[in-house]
This record gives sequence, C-alpha cells and structure tokens, in this order.
Amino acid sequence: MWTLLAAGCGATLTLGLRGVLKGLVADPLMRLWWLIDSLPQGLVWLAMGAVGAALALRTWLRMPAPRRGRREFLAKGEAVPQLAALAALIRRAEYSGAARRRLASRLARLAVGMRSHAEALPPQHIWTELRQGRWPSDPELRTLFFPRRVPLGRPEGYLNALEKGVARLQRMSERREFDYR
Repeated sequence: MWTLLAAGCGATLTLGLRGVLKGLVADPLMRLWWLIDSLPQGLVWLAMGAVGAALALRTWLRMPAPRRGRREFLAKGEAVPQLAALAALIRRAEYSGAARRRLASRLARLAVGMRSHAEALPPQHIWTELRQGRWPSDPELRTLFFPRRVPLGRPEGYLNALEKGVARLQRMSERREFDYR
C-alpha cells in the first residue's frame, strides 16, 4: 500500500515538475557539456590537472604536524610533567584498580628493561618468564607486578606493598642482581 502511494507521489512530482527540472538542471548541464566539448582537449586536461593539484596542495597544507616519537630526547624541563603524571597515577592507584594495573605495567616494563640490559637477554624472553610466573620469585615484586584487589577505601595495604616492591626493585637495580630461581 505504502509502496504504491510513494510511487504515485513520485510520478506526480516528476511529471508535474518536469518543466522546472528541465529549466533548472538539465539545460544548464547540457550547456556546460557543450562548452567543455568545444574546448581543445589539452586545455580541458590542463584545467583538470590544475584542480587536482590545488586540492592536493590544500589537503597537504591542512595535514597535522607529525607527532614526536617516544624515543626522542626530552627537552630541558620536560621530565617534570612525566614525574607529575607518575605521581598522579600513584595517587589514583590508591583507589582505582585500573590505575593499579597501569602502574604495575609501567613498573614491569621498567624491570624487564633493567634485567634485559643487565643480562643481555631479549625482552621477549623475560616477558614470557614474567607471564608464566617463573620470574620474579620475590613475593614483594610479584605483588608489585600483579596487584591484588584491595577493597575500596582501604588503600594502606596496596601502598605498603607498592613501597616495598619499589624498594626491592631499586635494590636489585643498584646491585644488578635479579632474584631468580
């Protein structure tokens, strides 16, 4: 029923507005086509190339500047925002499980990098040991890299574990001795 009604309305509008559509759309398009057809082919292609080049230049000028890579050296004074971000992450980790996992991931990357550098092992090998639970054997570091759930409103246990784990990680880095089985 609705299809028939829509087809009827479409036919009525098309036939009723035929003269208007011809005058506003079809005739100007035909005149434009005749103008382009009467021009030499080289001129048409030159105009098309100029339009394409202008669009490409406009797009290229609007492209955002490339972002700096992570491995670039920090300019003077840029370490302070990173330290502030780390302090904010630690404060959030007191109450947020997601922040604890982010902090644990960040500390695990640091520990894997230190061990990889100290023992000349590939980081993939160390990550495999970490995921399989073969490293670290120290319970303080295990708690640091795999934070337990702490009831909200009681962050004291997590902060104590974080403090002990970071102290243990610092001692390991100073002695360049990693506790393994």
